[in-house]
Amino acid sequence: MTMGAETVFIDTNILIYATDDESPFHKKALQMLNRFMAEGVECVISPQVVREYLVVLTRGMAPDDPARSVVFQNLEKLMETYPLLDENLDTVARLQSIIQSCGITGKQIHDANIVAVMQVNEIKRLATYNLDDFRKYRQWIEILTLDNGEVL
Repeated sequence: MTMGAETVFIDTNILIYATDDESPFHKKALQMLNRFMAEGVECVISPQVVREYLVVLTRGMAPDDPARSVVFQNLEKLMETYPLLDENLDTVARLQSIIQSCGITGKQIHDANIVAVMQVNEIKRLATYNLDDFRKYRQWIEILTLDNGEVL
């Protein structure tokens, strides 16, 4: 799938902040996403983002915790709003190339995978709060900050 120049990949942390009204970053994350929508910017996510969202928001919950239903309701809304990009053989090949060229190991591979998905789909812009995690990829992507949505 080839995306347009106005496409932004949304990192997990932005979605978590946007759906957690107790987060100190809730208002900023919502403002960013709402601004993208108002400006006609297509926002996309990947299966990895869905998994990470569920991991973070269900961590420590009992299986019968009523808050779980809220997490899944929010996830349904996110899935209706943001197209889900495929992770495929091209993504794996690109991930391997990134790992080798950047010397990535361990947990950093999760972030490298996001960059691989972005590259395979020709997406240049990433909205994230975790600026330090993605600085090493600035030769390939633009990082949009949570504070103002401007390119870092």
